[in-house]
Amino acid sequence: MYKEDDGTALLALRGGLRGRFRRSLDSMENAFEALQDSLERTTSPAQRAELQPIFDELRTQLLSLRRLGDQTSDAATAALLRGSCTPRPMDLVSQLREICDILQEEAARCGLPFTVELCCAGVEFLPTMGDATLLNGLVTNLVSNTLAVDGAAHIVLHCAPGCFVYRDNGPGLPPDARALLTEEKWSERLLHAGGLGLPLIAAYARAMDWALAVGEGPGTELQFTLPAAPPLENLMLESPAERMAEQRTRRQLIQRELALLANR
Repeated sequence: MYKEDDGTALLALRGGLRGRFRRSLDSMENAFEALQDSLERTTSPAQRAELQPIFDELRTQLLSLRRLGDQTSDAATAALLRGSCTPRPMDLVSQLREICDILQEEAARCGLPFTVELCCAGVEFLPTMGDATLLNGLVTNLVSNTLAVDGAAHIVLHCAPGCFVYRDNGPGLPPDARALLTEEKWSERLLHAGGLGLPLIAAYARAMDWALAVGEGPGTELQFTLPAAPPLENLMLESPAERMAEQRTRRQLIQRELALLANR
């Protein structure tokens, strides 16, 4: 049985793992930048041109390790993530609108040809229970999975009362991927392929108490049934400082994910 003390320990584990990965990677990136600066001063243009592909690959791998560090900290506590997360009232439309805006801006900056659209069907405000950090992870993993298959995909985030739907125009999920999302069943193919994206999508949804179903038909369609909306007067507004910090974190996460996709 889950106990409150377990939640404190899980939060400490999750935060500790993230912090440890980030501190190590910050040190590695500082050393990497120092090495680059030194070579700029001590090598010829021809030597630098010869070394540039190596530096590009190192930078890509550092980005990949940052992503893996965040995912590993969540995966380590995924089984009990729901107990360690306390969803708060949030406006889903404004959260998704910001995610879409950042995705579009960063796609243009990275030269990635995919498109993303927010469809609210006249709904301008959709209060529900959720967590901004888990929502970031959920949508970013979905987008990453889509673009790994089709870098020019069209993605639609659809909001309606009590429902959020992620949809793309790609080839759709294989049967074993559907089973992993809905039944937590790993196939031999998925075990061999590895990756944390799909199980984390399901874990993030469970932690926010969002029921997950996989739609039928062409493309990938994931349907999330949202918890009952809290009264509007209970919607907690973040301070300007909290909002800016959240926006910065969200943009950094998306930048890192799209930079990895652009370098593939």
